[in-house]
Amino acid sequence: MLFLFSLCGLAATVSSRSIDPLVAVLAADFGVPTATAALVTSLYALPFALGQPILGPLGDAFGKARMLRFYLWILAACLLATAFTTDLHALLFFRFCSGFAAGGIIPACMASLGDRFAGSERAIAISRFVTVGLIAQILSASLSGVLASFLGWRSVFIAASLIATVSALSATFLLPAPVAQSRPFSFPEAVRNYKSVFANPKAPLCFATVFLEGIALFGITPYVSEFLRVGHLGDVREAGLIIGAMGVGGIIYSFVLPMLLRRFSKFTLLGTGGMIAAAAPLALAFAPSWIAIACAFAVAGFGYMLMHNSIQSEAVELAPDSRVSAYSMHAFSFFTGQSLGPILAGGAMHAFGSTGMLMCSAVILAATGLIISRLFVRLARPV
Repeated sequence: MLFLFSLCGLAATVSSRSIDPLVAVLAADFGVPTATAALVTSLYALPFALGQPILGPLGDAFGKARMLRFYLWILAACLLATAFTTDLHALLFFRFCSGFAAGGIIPACMASLGDRFAGSERAIAISRFVTVGLIAQILSASLSGVLASFLGWRSVFIAASLIATVSALSATFLLPAPVAQSRPFSFPEAVRNYKSVFANPKAPLCFATVFLEGIALFGITPYVSEFLRVGHLGDVREAGLIIGAMGVGGIIYSFVLPMLLRRFSKFTLLGTGGMIAAAAPLALAFAPSWIAIACAFAVAGFGYMLMHNSIQSEAVELAPDSRVSAYSMHAFSFFTGQSLGPILAGGAMHAFGSTGMLMCSAVILAATGLIISRLFVRLARPV
């Protein structure tokens, strides 16, 4: 089941991260500014986020397995339609629909893992699930640049659609049918589920952390290819390798996680991770070559996972009886930050310049890790 859920998560990750290196290519193909083309990222992340208050209760009501299959088939169809569109507005529409469908996949998978694992085993299971997403990030970001260079950007969406189709077929035929009967969707019950989530005082800290992560780190990734082009450091292929390098750091993290958990508390890892993740924007601002930037992004990927996995393991425990709703709110916060990130980054570049924007990103990452970790420690202290 862990492999099957990881395969489903891979489909959602590929459909998201493979597009970041293509922003400059899409801008040139459709004849629009880079900031406009960057909406392909925001208009995936925004419905992913905004759909969570609905998608979470639907999963709790109708069953995670049933809804997971539905989301995967919709995602596969939307990605295929995106590959053949010739109009930017239609492309953005299908990206919006893809994001909404993918928004139900990750929370359903994460909540299912939360049901099957407990304690430190849960943190390790989640880390392995996330590792598959990181591998997908490496391959999709790196290979999408290569595919776009040789076969055009449409080939990237065709490949993503094929992966989503394989995942949908696997979930349809291999995922066990739910034992419990589904129940009608109830708005009052959905409200009660979310109230139980926010009754936990850790909830605002979890959601604030991933919101700020999304803004500060993933707000800059759509602009990597533009930074490289302006600095004469590379193009779409180098941008893909740089973005994919974050996954390398994440994979290293997954291997050393058991050792880290034996030596440090997750709140210590959270605080340290924010400072390490700041390496990515700082490298974009000051590194002299794309190889140095890629190395810094790998380091930042390790730091990001120190933060993010610590929060994920807390999020699935906020309300054990409403895990899908809890993780849906987690995803809502994270992807709201991701959708706003490129827009805010574009505004910050206009106001402060590229270096100023990247410095702001670094400060947000470092400060978030330090401040939120201290607040978690305070909550853990006996009254």
